[in-house]
Amino acid sequence: MKKGMILFCSVLMVFAAGAQKLNPVKWTFEAVKKSDKQYEIKISAAIESPWHIYSQFVKDGPIPTKITYKSNPLVQIKGAAKEVGKMEKKFDKNFNTEIAYYSNNVLFTQMANLKVASKTKIAGEIEYAVCNDDRCLPPAKIAFEIALQ
Repeated sequence: MKKGMILFCSVLMVFAAGAQKLNPVKWTFEAVKKSDKQYEIKISAAIESPWHIYSQFVKDGPIPTKITYKSNPLVQIKGAAKEVGKMEKKFDKNFNTEIAYYSNNVLFTQMANLKVASKTKIAGEIEYAVCNDDRCLPPAKIAFEIALQ
């Protein structure tokens, strides 16, 4: 009886471990103060191998990475976020187009200006898709909030 119960619990743990949500991208957020009223927002993605996420500038095919900011009357976002990392490009037969993506890591940088020198926060959301050569996971959205001090 004990052996049967141990075997049952072992099988149950294997299934529970396999049922965990796959999350191959870890995000970090920070703001670097450049002057009294200017910050550089840094959003970094660490991507487990063999997964990748797509550039913001993918036109056709997969879901591009998209960064949106909640309105804050004290903060003005300057321009588009820049991508820093080793961009890879290849023709993807599944989407019938050339795609641009990042493996391992990518850093998104964005300049933000304060209208008045004060402490505030900037909040937003990142939407992205993560794929490997065999499959894609459903698109994900990650909310963030970064202190500007």
